[in-house]
Amino acid sequence: MNHNIDDEIIRSCFGDCLFLFYSNVNNNIKSIRMMDEELKLVWDKSFSRTEDWFKSVCEVIDAYVHPEDREVVKYLLNFDNYSRLMRTRRNYTLYYRFKKDDEYIYEKLYVTKLKSDDDYSGVLVFASTNVDDEIKRHLKEAEEKKQYYSVSYALGREYSSIYYVDMESGKVTPYNLSQRIEGLFGDRFSKLEYENAAGEYVEKAVFAKDKEMMRKVLSKKFILSQLTSQDHFTWVYRNNEGAYCEMKCVRVSEDNEPVAVVMGFAVKDAEIRIEMEEKAQTDFQLSLLDGLSRDYEMVWLLRSDRRMRLFRVSDNPEVQRVALQYYDSVDFDLGFTSFVERYVVEEDKKRLKEFARYDNLVQNVPQEGMYSTIFKRALPEGFVYIQLCFTRAVGPDGEENIVCAARDVDALIREENERREQYKNAIKERDLDGLTGIRNRFCYENYLKALERMNFDSLSIIYIDADFLHELNNTEGHDAGDELIRTVAKEAVNVWGIDNSFRIGGDEFVVFDYDMDRKKIMGRLDTFRRKMSEHKYSVSVGYGHTDKKMNLQELITIAEKMMYEEKKKHHEGRTR
Repeated sequence: MNHNIDDEIIRSCFGDCLFLFYSNVNNNIKSIRMMDEELKLVWDKSFSRTEDWFKSVCEVIDAYVHPEDREVVKYLLNFDNYSRLMRTRRNYTLYYRFKKDDEYIYEKLYVTKLKSDDDYSGVLVFASTNVDDEIKRHLKEAEEKKQYYSVSYALGREYSSIYYVDMESGKVTPYNLSQRIEGLFGDRFSKLEYENAAGEYVEKAVFAKDKEMMRKVLSKKFILSQLTSQDHFTWVYRNNEGAYCEMKCVRVSEDNEPVAVVMGFAVKDAEIRIEMEEKAQTDFQLSLLDGLSRDYEMVWLLRSDRRMRLFRVSDNPEVQRVALQYYDSVDFDLGFTSFVERYVVEEDKKRLKEFARYDNLVQNVPQEGMYSTIFKRALPEGFVYIQLCFTRAVGPDGEENIVCAARDVDALIREENERREQYKNAIKERDLDGLTGIRNRFCYENYLKALERMNFDSLSIIYIDADFLHELNNTEGHDAGDELIRTVAKEAVNVWGIDNSFRIGGDEFVVFDYDMDRKKIMGRLDTFRRKMSEHKYSVSVGYGHTDKKMNLQELITIAEKMMYEEKKKHHEGRTR
């Protein structure tokens, strides 16, 4: 081959090469050019001994290529494979690890088939170049993305403070900080090794009586011991203000070995107190049932022959009549079905029949503990809540029986329902705007924090202002102004949805739109303006749109500026 082809070969290379060679497949002519002196010595020594091109290539590969990559590199450099491999393609690229100064770096092997009308058309050109920095950058980005998705999958939006902890290095990466934690620590956690960060957290943020326990729980030794046999665990403690909090640790594993932990913290005072009350109530119910307490209006034994023996019934004549009628010396399934049809509200009948079916009880009543449900017993004036409980007990004759008991829990359930409703209302008052029913500024600010961690192809932020609200309040009264605000909220929800709409001020609203092209965005804006016009109202609207990751505050500023420019035009047009 002549120098023209050599020039063609060199032009096909990019950057500095570790080695460069080419082969004319038709004539079986090969030429190699080593750019690395050490590699050239190994090649020359091997080829002078073997006088076999491919054997020498394999010896170089065995000496320098990472063991896990050797076979695929050998396959690629074996010309016998190219009739199939390069039949439908002109180029082929392979990344592998190459030994350099006692460590492996990433190289790229690039194969190209020369395009020519003369007898060079069968020439294959091979070039190997260093791409270590590029590959390691991509691996780092992939690891960061993996880390982010590990956090998102593990904890979602349930926890207000979230951290990713590398258990080997001790590096702490905060993903989200509550206002309380940010106020106490600032950015300290990202600068401290994990054990020191955990120690500071316990000292500053944990209730005095819980400090000793939390030092143990937050230790690496305890966390790893908990995550050896399970993917995650939770722990309840009190913060320095006495509110109950929940910590959740989720394992991030490689080859089933914990390598990192995602940790989430959240104040869940109301929920935890309710759960504690429910557990205390359950424990109390178990002790009542085990002792056949008088709090249970009926207690009976269900024997293996499906027959019932009434054990105790309260002094209430109605309860006595029902007990004797349905549960004394009759087949359990028949008696219970008859009771359900006569005394249970319609919505609970099917569920209760299945729950208390004899075969179901035998299968589901635990050896220790209780199997229970609550149903509504129908009354002429309404209903009452009844608790039905089952557990196992060995009778005097040595036979295992199912102990059945029932009691009135109406006052307890109604009180619990009232507490739950109060909690839901408290959450609603915190998160929702009282006038419009859509999300308020508190939710909006938390939503912005969540957006920083979300991935989307495009994002639009629409800023809306109700025109002439002040004038409307002065001329027609505040009821008219409130109606304007409610109408803006209703039409925004109709166009963009309840989850994407926020009232952030008196007459200001912000909505979000995802993965939409500009044509669809403008269509929605036109729909919203038309609907407001039909209500005889005027609004000023601005929007910011990006197809790439962009600073949210910058996007908001663009939308807000556009809205104010439109508002100015509306006011100037009205004063003419």
